[in-house]
Amino acid sequence: MKHLKKILIISGISVVTIFILLLLTPILFKGKILELAKNELNNMLTAEVEFSDLKLSFIRNFPNAYIALEDLSINGTGDFEGDTLVAFKSFSMTVDLLSVIRMKNIQIKSLLLDQAEIYARILEDGRVNWDIMKPSEKPEDPAIIAPEEEPSELPFNIALNRFEIRNASIVYRDEMNNMEAAVDGINFFLRGDMSQDFADLDMKLDIAEINFWMDGIRLLNNAHAGLVSEIAADMKNMEFTLKDNQFNLNEIVLKFAGMIGMPANDINIDLSFASERTDFKSLLSLIPAVYMQDFEDVTTTGSLELNGGINGTFNDTQMPSAHINLTVENAMFKYPELPKSVDNINIAAKAFYDGEVFDRTTLDIDTLDFVLAGNPFNAELHVKTPESDMEVAARLAGIIELSSISDIVPMEDITLRGLLECNLALRGYMSTLENERYEDFYAEGMLRLSGFDFTSPDLPQPVKIASTQLNFTPRRVDLVSFDAAIGQTDLSMRGALENFIPFIFNRGTVRGNLNLQSNNIDLNELMTGEKQETQHTPEGTTALSVIEVPKNIDFAINANIGRILFDKLSITNTNGSLLVKDGIVEMQNLAMNLLDGSMVLNGHYNTQNINIPSIDFGMDIRQFDISSTLSSFSILENIFPNPQNYSGNVSANLTLYSVLGEDLSPVLNTIASRGRLQTQNLTIQNSELFGAMADLLKNESWRNPAPGNLNIGYEIRDGRLIVEPIHMNISQARLELSGEQGLDMSLNYRVNTAVPVSTVGNAATDLLNRIPGGSGVRDFRVVGLVGGTAKNPNIRLDVADMAGTVVDAAREQLTESFDAAREQAREEISRQVAAIMAEAERQAENVIATAKQAADRVRAEANSAADRVEREAESKSAIEQRLASTAAGRLRSEGEANALRLEQEAERQAAAILQAARNRADELSRS
Repeated sequence: MKHLKKILIISGISVVTIFILLLLTPILFKGKILELAKNELNNMLTAEVEFSDLKLSFIRNFPNAYIALEDLSINGTGDFEGDTLVAFKSFSMTVDLLSVIRMKNIQIKSLLLDQAEIYARILEDGRVNWDIMKPSEKPEDPAIIAPEEEPSELPFNIALNRFEIRNASIVYRDEMNNMEAAVDGINFFLRGDMSQDFADLDMKLDIAEINFWMDGIRLLNNAHAGLVSEIAADMKNMEFTLKDNQFNLNEIVLKFAGMIGMPANDINIDLSFASERTDFKSLLSLIPAVYMQDFEDVTTTGSLELNGGINGTFNDTQMPSAHINLTVENAMFKYPELPKSVDNINIAAKAFYDGEVFDRTTLDIDTLDFVLAGNPFNAELHVKTPESDMEVAARLAGIIELSSISDIVPMEDITLRGLLECNLALRGYMSTLENERYEDFYAEGMLRLSGFDFTSPDLPQPVKIASTQLNFTPRRVDLVSFDAAIGQTDLSMRGALENFIPFIFNRGTVRGNLNLQSNNIDLNELMTGEKQETQHTPEGTTALSVIEVPKNIDFAINANIGRILFDKLSITNTNGSLLVKDGIVEMQNLAMNLLDGSMVLNGHYNTQNINIPSIDFGMDIRQFDISSTLSSFSILENIFPNPQNYSGNVSANLTLYSVLGEDLSPVLNTIASRGRLQTQNLTIQNSELFGAMADLLKNESWRNPAPGNLNIGYEIRDGRLIVEPIHMNISQARLELSGEQGLDMSLNYRVNTAVPVSTVGNAATDLLNRIPGGSGVRDFRVVGLVGGTAKNPNIRLDVADMAGTVVDAAREQLTESFDAAREQAREEISRQVAAIMAEAERQAENVIATAKQAADRVRAEANSAADRVEREAESKSAIEQRLASTAAGRLRSEGEANALRLEQEAERQAAAILQAARNRADELSRS
């Protein structure tokens, strides 16, 4: 008994000690564990990981351990900076405590993800924001190939009994394919013992809202979806058999049957589905405009049959095949409060997607008939061999009275009117059009829209089309008429389009020759959606935005436009040629009147990379009003901040290149320009430089000079405006102004002038008379330095000599008063030197960063093209595969070489920018 008592006491003390250790360990070591977890995650990922708390408890779910991350977020870096990839309130799990203590075969029993927010993004070049795992280290010597290792077993086992997601949301944005989706209110529940070889799993999914856009068109509007599934799981062989499964999207309910197997890296799928409900109303619920409001009150008749299947293997190189069949017979629908209905709806459609050979994919819409408000409409479409040579057969015939749509479907705050008439038939292969064998392609008919009027809260301006008509022939589509108005803008076009049918069916490039006429084009309305109140003041303007030029159009346009409103400019009598191709608008001898003068414009507006749009223009300018010109361009306001102080006219011949910002303003450090300006009748008022000259010389004719006709050469590079020496005659003196200034308004100019004594005021004459020998001097030099900024210049003027003779006596008398000024000038020079070097370093970093992005895009595009070449050869012979592999290798090598050239050129440019800045700094320091 004695020994038993001791054993019980020792055991009790041990249990209490273990309990206390289990209770205190998470508290005592929490800080170190928290720091270690963050460091390890950030070492594994290229993204930044943050979380507010890490909770550990060995008591809460004893004998299981409880682990939870609170307020975790994973944030993108680089091009994805600002993207929050994943964020959630809490991510918790329970783990078998003994397996944790052994640190072997850790058994995870339950997972909970609470209030997760996921953002998935694909850039135009195909890069994705979720590719955040850091690459594993590889041998530096490419000749050394590490032997493949068998994947080591994971240190944990999934022994889940429960997995739950509460109130999650997902945003998906595909910039490469112009798709976007938003899914809100996701709740998912999975229950079953996954530690067993065989298990019955219960799964439930509910999604409150699904919205989906493609090419700007909303295909799903606040749709609801759900899934209830019972699965027999063979965990050993990773095969899952669907026992009783139901999926719904709005009112469509589909029953699924079949199995999914994941024996290795492949996913084998053999599923079939069929609609549970056979009423037409369930299909109608998928149409966003119909499902938006009062859907429960819609009256419908007609039958529905929807079925299909998915069969095959899914892996990195293969997709499963799929087919779907849809039949609707004798259907109709009508809102009870609206006067008209859609009747006699009949649909017979089927689609087949071949996952092994895409070219065997087909689409057949045998019947698509309906009667809308008494007007019949019918269509059919057949598509075959979409990859090798698409074969198309299509027919459209009928009339749609658009004003009747508001009598059929509720349309709040929307006006829709017009008459759409069509009678069109197409049949043939795309290759016959591409190879100009028009006689082998059948195309005949017309499309006509008249009296079209559309207003909506989603559109900034009403759209009106008086008449537009397309006549179809195999060779071309004749645009017989297009007369439209968008807000205050009117457009009229006539011409012919080629390759229009491939453009519609497989995104080919449409070519055309068009004549464009307009009385008024308000680009401010079109680009911002807001009308300007005035045209000449900054307060009356709105922020502009970049307009992307489509890459799949090739138009030659002869333009005749009465007036164009752009920012604060009113441009009249525009005539010339526009070439729109490959994302670029090229202007050819485009003549126009503006700013009380005229201009001929040659050059292009380039949106091939919509993230870096640019302009590259040559301009021949005649007699622009100087004050209006300075107040109309933001870049000139940086150089001359008070345009009202200048009057006269200016002519110029110049070139201008710049990258554009999101508001269409030039990005200052990318501007490159060169040219000559000729002023006529130039007058200057309220200038601080000439005011200082007037004060020094006691001569008011210097305060508001009229230099008249000047010829000025200039160049803008590396964010600096550099001018050739400017000579102007003022009050019988010849003044020279030379130097440069930054587009950030910083100034660095020198003044040098010979001033006749006869023009100097009495006070200065008295000063000269007191200087020995000064009475015989006829003129003297004034030199100066202009620093500071354009809005707050710092001006220093000094008397240098008289007619080439050093006036020591005058300098002695003036030295004391100018010493302080020289010290201030030296300080100003030091400040400017520091600013120049800082700006140069910023520009150099920007050049290298921009080139790095461009180089990465070049590499990505080359790799994507190489991958495509290899994929296309997978189903071909071994010889063709080897040739494709060689071609793919060449594409990757060329892409890498081009990327390296971009990076090397950027380094050269950055070095040149820094050297130019050092030269300017040395020049300033010596002055």
